[in-house]
Amino acid sequence: MHLLLVLASLVFQPSSSPIDFSGTWTMIPEKSGSPQQSQPITRMTFVIVQTADDIRLDMTSGDDKPVSATYPFVAAPKVPEDALPSGEQRAFWQGSKLTAERGITISGQTVSSKQVLSLNPDKSELTVQRLVIVQHGYTLKGTPNYATVTDVFRRAP
Repeated sequence: MHLLLVLASLVFQPSSSPIDFSGTWTMIPEKSGSPQQSQPITRMTFVIVQTADDIRLDMTSGDDKPVSATYPFVAAPKVPEDALPSGEQRAFWQGSKLTAERGITISGQTVSSKQVLSLNPDKSELTVQRLVIVQHGYTLKGTPNYATVTDVFRRAP
C-alpha cells in the first residue's frame, strides 16, 4: 500500500512551473530581423508581466507609443489552428515556448498576430518570432498576405 501511494504521488505530481518571461527586454539589432526590414526598426523594447492567469506584452519600437495586449492562458489549440477573430487573444505553452496570438482590426481589415517567445538556456536572451497575417479572404498572385520577423532581446539591467 505504501508503495502504491509513493507511485501515485510521482504520477500525479504537478508539472514544473512554466518559464517566467517577466522583465524589460531590449532588442539586439545585430541579432534581429527588424533592422533589415524595408522600414528598419533599430530600437525595440518589450516589457513583459506574467501571472498564473495571463501574460501582458508591452512593445515599443523607436519613438512610437507602446502597443499593449494581455493574453489569457489557455490550453494549446489543436492543429491546424483557426485565426482568431478581431478582439480575441490567447496565450499557450508548447513545451518551453510561449505562443501569444490575437486578432485585431487595422484600417477595416482583420489582422492575426502570432508571437512565439523563447529563452536561451541561461535566460539572458529572449527570442520573439512574429507572424502577422491580413485576413482579407483573397490574395493577389505573388503578393503574400503575411509578414514574419525574428528578433532577439537582452534583459535590461
